Amino acid sequence: MTLYRNVASLILAVMLLQGASGILSVTTPLALSFMGASALGVGLVAATFSTGFMLGAWFAPDIVRQVGHIRAYSAAGAIYASGILALALAFNPTGWAVLRFAQGFASAIMFASAESWMATSTPRTSRGSVLGLYQFLSKVALSCGPLLAVDHAPQDSKPFIWAGMLMVLAIVPLCATRRAPPVLPDRRALNLKSVMAIPPAALVGAITAGLANQGILSQLPLYAKELQPGSAQGAAAAISIAAWMGGVVTQWPAGLLSDKVDRRLVVVVLGAVACGASIALFLTSGHVGWMVTVALAALWGAGALSFYSVSASHATDRSEPEKIAAVMSGMLFVWAGASVLGPIVCGIVADTPLGQPGVFGVMAGVYLVLVLANLWRLALRQGPGLRMPFHTVPQTSVVVAEVTAEVAAEAKAPAPGV
Repeated sequence: MTLYRNVASLILAVMLLQGASGILSVTTPLALSFMGASALGVGLVAATFSTGFMLGAWFAPDIVRQVGHIRAYSAAGAIYASGILALALAFNPTGWAVLRFAQGFASAIMFASAESWMATSTPRTSRGSVLGLYQFLSKVALSCGPLLAVDHAPQDSKPFIWAGMLMVLAIVPLCATRRAPPVLPDRRALNLKSVMAIPPAALVGAITAGLANQGILSQLPLYAKELQPGSAQGAAAAISIAAWMGGVVTQWPAGLLSDKVDRRLVVVVLGAVACGASIALFLTSGHVGWMVTVALAALWGAGALSFYSVSASHATDRSEPEKIAAVMSGMLFVWAGASVLGPIVCGIVADTPLGQPGVFGVMAGVYLVLVLANLWRLALRQGPGLRMPFHTVPQTSVVVAEVTAEVAAEAKAPAPGV
């Protein structure tokens, strides 16, 4: 218990951050739609957040190293909270695009500060379980955030006030801690070789997670609004919670199964689930009961929101110890780049006659590519390499990805005298 108490304040801080993010993930698309923005406009605003996050993830290690964990986290939290409250003042899509870019940049710094502190302050033998608990609780908080947006009109400022309050409160736990923050290790430079070193199956997994998952999530509230126009906020919250909780439920069972069988086979199953659920959401839109749609969204989340960590673990298995950190950083930036493109592509699709259901139809093809790519690599009958126990890999901080990779590299290194 002492081990978990040591990082409790960090986990609480990120849970509050994720709660605010959960509110914004539902209210932002609906409010943009109320302003008259097209589906592409909604996707472009989502893409600006991802762009800010990608740049923030790149600069965050240097910022944290220069000013310290607490200062970096607190300053970024203040910027993020101010940006949230400003959304209620600058009620137009162009202003929101600028604000969401700043929020994405600040978000990356907050995650890098908290996650690197957590990872480097935890004994290596216990880091997997601590990060696993952290990932679980942060996703639960993300799922619960939309509950504070229920029963509010798209133009109502109350959800943004709630989100701003949570973001301000997210600063308190780190400022109140008595524990000294660690020193960040020097970051390895990211280059094209880092991306080219990613195993093909894992590379496709990172691209799919960014392109399809983030694209669908950016349009999911609008999909719910079309089906339940009389209660758009409640419907958007319900379908988003279902999707995220589906991923929470399957993440660890899928990971543990991947320790026993080839990880690519597990990705095939998860991708097939995501593909099948996407096709069902495309074909049944408006033709089945609302609860059936929510259940299908949960099924989609169970497949789509849990394969990234399995793909990342496969990349760890396939990489030489000295290249693991570069590969993990490369995967995160590939995912981030695809996350910029995904909302734009899905916005374009949603503005065609296919409408919002068409987003699922088109992205089903992306999941099919994921399935076929992993089946192709399986057909080559390559051995699994030196396998490591499964561990969740957050798509939030390049620092914690590198720290986790260094632990895996040490575990793969031969014992002295061998």
